[in-house]
Amino acid sequence: MKTNNLIALIVQDVPVRSHLNHLLQQATIAAVLIAAIAFFSVIGFRTDIDTAIDTGRFLFKFVIAIALAVSGGLVMFRIGKPGLSLRLQTWGLLLPLILAVGAAAFEVSVMPSSTWAVRMIGHNSRLCLTIIPALSLGPLACFIVALRHGAPSKPVLAGAAAGLMSAGIAATFYAANCDDDSPLFVLLWYPVAISAVVATGAFLGHNLLRW
Repeated sequence: MKTNNLIALIVQDVPVRSHLNHLLQQATIAAVLIAAIAFFSVIGFRTDIDTAIDTGRFLFKFVIAIALAVSGGLVMFRIGKPGLSLRLQTWGLLLPLILAVGAAAFEVSVMPSSTWAVRMIGHNSRLCLTIIPALSLGPLACFIVALRHGAPSKPVLAGAAAGLMSAGIAATFYAANCDDDSPLFVLLWYPVAISAVVATGAFLGHNLLRW
């Protein structure tokens, strides 16, 4: 049987799609629970959470992180099923970047230029580069296990999408601990940490999600 014919048969197999959807839904619940348990048992909220929650910059970090998790998840839920278009979901990946760049541009426009470098560098970059990848490990494992029951035609991209959603979940929790609220800090360090998770996911996808 030719590969194209095999893919066509898999695409038409609705029970397989439903099964994968169910597994990914379970993996998402498990991923959030694992990240939450790790966060609250080891890391916890920042000390000034009561006052920080009243500031727009603090809350906007969650908007960006959740947008990242959702956009990555939309790709991941479709990429395990060959034959489905990813064009709309791929464009959706730009949303968190647009939000982050927009917030940084606004801050640059209202704050003195002498403060830009300080705000961008922050003082918790090491924690950001450590905690986000660490909190992503459990969720990423959940998603890779679930995707192994699918048939991603692009295993590297499937793994990368799993990494992106995992990093989004991790970044959402880390945002509650990070006391660097500047969008400039978020725009610089969060993507670095997230990129490490995406690269790990791509590597795992290449090795574990191939047919």
